[in-house]
Amino acid sequence: MNHTTKNNIRGSAIVTILGGVVILLAVLFFLVKLATSGAYSNVEQSTDSATETRIMPVGNVTMGDGTPIGQRTGDQIFNKICIQCHAVDSLVPNSPKITNNAEWAPRIAQGFETLFTKASTGFNAMPAKGGAADLTDDELKRAIAHMVNQSGGNMPVPAVGAEGEAASGVAASDTASAPAAGEQSASLGGDGKKTFDALCFACHSATSVIPFSPKVTHNADWTARIAQGKNLLFKHAIEGYTGPDGGVMPAKGGNSAISDDEVKAAVVYMVNQSGGKF
Repeated sequence: MNHTTKNNIRGSAIVTILGGVVILLAVLFFLVKLATSGAYSNVEQSTDSATETRIMPVGNVTMGDGTPIGQRTGDQIFNKICIQCHAVDSLVPNSPKITNNAEWAPRIAQGFETLFTKASTGFNAMPAKGGAADLTDDELKRAIAHMVNQSGGNMPVPAVGAEGEAASGVAASDTASAPAAGEQSASLGGDGKKTFDALCFACHSATSVIPFSPKVTHNADWTARIAQGKNLLFKHAIEGYTGPDGGVMPAKGGNSAISDDEVKAAVVYMVNQSGGKF
């Protein structure tokens, strides 16, 4: 056997070995991909997951940030609703500012139940539940405790229930105490004055002390706003708006339970009382 033939044989052997290694690696890669693809995952687990997906509710009632009603924390509620009047730098007079221990001390001395009752039903310029009628009692208590506990107090914070527990419990409570959608529509409906009296009054009444909010019958407050057109005013009132002067309008006045039409009716009422005609 000459030298050339030996080299050919040696080369063929190397090619064969390398080919075998490549094939082996390809097979191993395929097996790993197959094992992690879910094709052989636990059938029972997959079935349970699929069942949960099929029976999942079509939708859940949530706050603007996606948290279901009843499961919102004190911090979430404060930053969504209470902050306008109770923030450290709020300009609203006579409202205790968070972290200002001196302002909260006499209020804390009244006891938690008194604070809760006043916040729940309204007190002086403080509208009931801060204008957010969809707050549950426990959510309101969490918001109060959040402010109190950062302002020299030490009050218990109602815990958010276990997963699913709070949602179902609150849903049942709210369903029993709150009017059905049709009933609520009938109570407020397209009557802008009713919506104004129930929700907008605290910030937009003629005697309101809330800064930067246009007061009803104060035509000068409304002139520039009316000039923007009703569609923009509707958008700001429904979606929320922060003005260039720092004034904050929470979406739907902080009450996500009311309809867009109710908000629009309230805007029309205020405009028509303040030099405009929508």
